[in-house]
Amino acid sequence: PPGTVRLVAQATNLMSDGVKDRGEGEHGGRRNDDDGHKNAVPQIFVGSSKAILHSLYGDGKMPAPPTPKPMAMQFLQSVNYLVLDEVDRLLNVQKLQTRSKKTTKSKHHERPAATLTAAVERSTLGRAQIVAASATVGRPLRRELARVLGLSAQECPRIVRVSDDGGDETTSSDDDEVEANSMEQGGQPSLQQKHQPQQQHGRSVTIPETVQNYIYSVQGSSEGKLLTGAFQVIQQLKRRRRMLLVLSRSFNMSTQNAIGALRHFKIQPEPRALLDVLQADGTDQMIQVHRQVSGAAGVGEAATTKYFDNTANEHDDYFFVTGEDTVRGLHLDGLELVIVVGRPNGPDEYTHIAGRTGRAGKSGKVINVVSHENGAALKSWERMLETEFTPIELEDAADL
Repeated sequence: PPGTVRLVAQATNLMSDGVKDRGEGEHGGRRNDDDGHKNAVPQIFVGSSKAILHSLYGDGKMPAPPTPKPMAMQFLQSVNYLVLDEVDRLLNVQKLQTRSKKTTKSKHHERPAATLTAAVERSTLGRAQIVAASATVGRPLRRELARVLGLSAQECPRIVRVSDDGGDETTSSDDDEVEANSMEQGGQPSLQQKHQPQQQHGRSVTIPETVQNYIYSVQGSSEGKLLTGAFQVIQQLKRRRRMLLVLSRSFNMSTQNAIGALRHFKIQPEPRALLDVLQADGTDQMIQVHRQVSGAAGVGEAATTKYFDNTANEHDDYFFVTGEDTVRGLHLDGLELVIVVGRPNGPDEYTHIAGRTGRAGKSGKVINVVSHENGAALKSWERMLETEFTPIELEDAADL
């Protein structure tokens, strides 16, 4: 109903009217008519865990929390559902480090999402349903979530995943490392409450079959060699395309410096930083989506959206550049080609990168520009990712 969705873009009083965040439009804000939605109270709060946490408790620099303590307690106690999207990025998933034959855990500070989740669990006495969503769920993540929820390692939350026949099933196997986000392929499966603790699974959401994966190996592994290799691949293409260039973590060059080098090569379409397109005056695209959903006014500035909302036409080619850590969950309309510079951090990260193209049944291509050594490492991922990496020579790029 109008007025029930509220965006928390920064620390604010969550129990206030929030009209500035909700607006007065057709689909949001207070209503002064008699349609039954007059002064509607927000029911869905969307925001980063940090913004919501600071709204409830302050950031240590504020004279007082934006939401008064009694109201903050009331807010937490009234939570029915808490959804953590890309939960493996929101929590501190510990990895064991071996030093001098002694196994130790790396120290870390509690992340805002962990603090907020624990607060909701305590305040609701476990009545709130917590949904932790990610395309990649493994044993370390489940154990960290169990710790945040105050559970033992043996009480790890169950995994709800897509089965081979398109339905849903649950499992508690610790050895699973699965794809749990069915929306990546547009599915809306029905939930089957069947517990199968001993059943072993592969990946339920793999790289789409419509995506072809290639390896272009270059001599050397320096940033200059790899970026030059990417330029040579682009130069071989017979026509302009909608392209995304992803800089892996191992590629030790900033996005801006990479764009500067690519512009020196005079590549067309002109390369642009993906985050610059997503942002408008410091406000990201989430605010634009919130405006469309809730009709909110007075939040952020206008931003170009044609690349993200299916309004781009066939002549709107683009070439965006971004890092491996910022590519998750993005939809770029009509993305035809992804070029990855350097080897991604792991198979899970590659799944997120390759999943930007070939969406909704359309075809897509991913070209990995790597050293010969890393090319062999990518080939070793084939069985794990249930896909094939085809080595190509430079002249082969003209036929892609």
